[in-house]
Amino acid sequence: MPIAINDTPPPHPHLPIPLGDLSVWQRSTRDHPLLNAGKDEPLPESADIVIIGSGLCGAVTAHALLTDADRPASVVVLEAREICSGASGRNAGHCRPDESRGFTAFSALHGQEEAKHILKSERDTFERVNEFIQKTGIDCEWTPRDTYDVSLSEDFRDYASKALHDLLECGGKPEVEELGQDQAVKETRVKIAQGAVKWWAGTVNPAKLTLGIHSLNQSLGGYSLFSHAPVHAVTQADDGESWNVETPRGKVKTKKVVYATNAYSDALLGELGGLIVPTRAQAIKLTPAPVGSEQFPRIEGSYSLRYLPQHFYSVCCRPDNSITLGTSRKWHGMSAATEASIHNTVDDSSYSTEVTQNAVEQFVKLFPEGGWTSDGIEEGKAKGYEYSWTGIIGMTPDSVPFIGSVPGRPGQYVGAGYNGHGMARIFICAPALAKHILTGEWDPIMPASFRITEERLTRLRKGLDKGKLSKDGGLPSQLDV
Repeated sequence: MPIAINDTPPPHPHLPIPLGDLSVWQRSTRDHPLLNAGKDEPLPESADIVIIGSGLCGAVTAHALLTDADRPASVVVLEAREICSGASGRNAGHCRPDESRGFTAFSALHGQEEAKHILKSERDTFERVNEFIQKTGIDCEWTPRDTYDVSLSEDFRDYASKALHDLLECGGKPEVEELGQDQAVKETRVKIAQGAVKWWAGTVNPAKLTLGIHSLNQSLGGYSLFSHAPVHAVTQADDGESWNVETPRGKVKTKKVVYATNAYSDALLGELGGLIVPTRAQAIKLTPAPVGSEQFPRIEGSYSLRYLPQHFYSVCCRPDNSITLGTSRKWHGMSAATEASIHNTVDDSSYSTEVTQNAVEQFVKLFPEGGWTSDGIEEGKAKGYEYSWTGIIGMTPDSVPFIGSVPGRPGQYVGAGYNGHGMARIFICAPALAKHILTGEWDPIMPASFRITEERLTRLRKGLDKGKLSKDGGLPSQLDV
């Protein structure tokens, strides 16, 4: 990923900016030996494959390439900032497949059969993540657990219930349990719950997972990581077959380039302009319940607390009982200035006090027995509140990522636009992309709607022009499916 150097204006507004506030996950990995890997080493003149971006997508793609029987001899990863400094190290800590909620929206965009495949692929992804962590033993706070979509309004309860039953009627097989109001209140301790949908998911320290995968990759040989090596352009080499991946530290010549750049992709790929919209997501670190664990026992499940499809908060209780609280990017009464600051920006250097205030107020309202307070956040006086951070996610018009060969650019590939669901998609998408790079074939486990094609790009651009959201094209996704 590219970046502005020494406070000079960046060559594109969607390039990463210097790191500011750190996430809880980044604070837990400050002593990792790979954090600033290759910072002071010369770049190689060439490599078989160059991957731009060191987040989870870049790490898993590289791992799949390096463990293939026909693996490349050399893989180079270039990162603009620290290793795993983007959304993979700055999210809210969930690996949470969508079992049913998104069926209505995905059906409208991709048809019912593809919608079923999209949801099934997220379950497949979770199983792959679980198997991978068990097999490799990466220490990353991996906690398989029940998760709940908690309905905080009758409107969302009805929306979620309809999506589930429509999916079942179409032959889907979601692994869920629908809870009535009394049972939802009992299991979640959210007294205003109108109902809930419950299934099996996990929470994780994503920075430790990603850095652990990079460490594994290094043990396989032929793998080089370069932090603080921002890519400013990818240009055709003199031989007409290779590409020069250009950075302020020099260039690397390669025949294959992988853009694992997610929300920053249109800075290097103009074809994706307006089709991957960088969007600020925000999260919060809360202490364990101030009243103590005897009075307020640990929150065992993970939660999505939803008033509406777009108005929701997430809860992840870590092994030490501290809470990672994901904030809402939309609610009635949000100021125009805050709303404008969320969309079409890559500024993850600081956070919005208004967004933090809203999220902590809601959390305190829903869990009043825990002793947290929301008064005095700006002065650092709110009981149990520690700090906030932001991360930049990539939203697409049709709510699914772009995976595959970049049309019109032979030897260039992309894995980006995860719509805030990267943890529930990358372990399917990245290996599928690696297979496609090596063989030209596709693993059918990945939904076909994820593939980047000229036809899809044209259709989405037409939809942007029409201002419509449907399988014929649409606006940048506001569905939060």
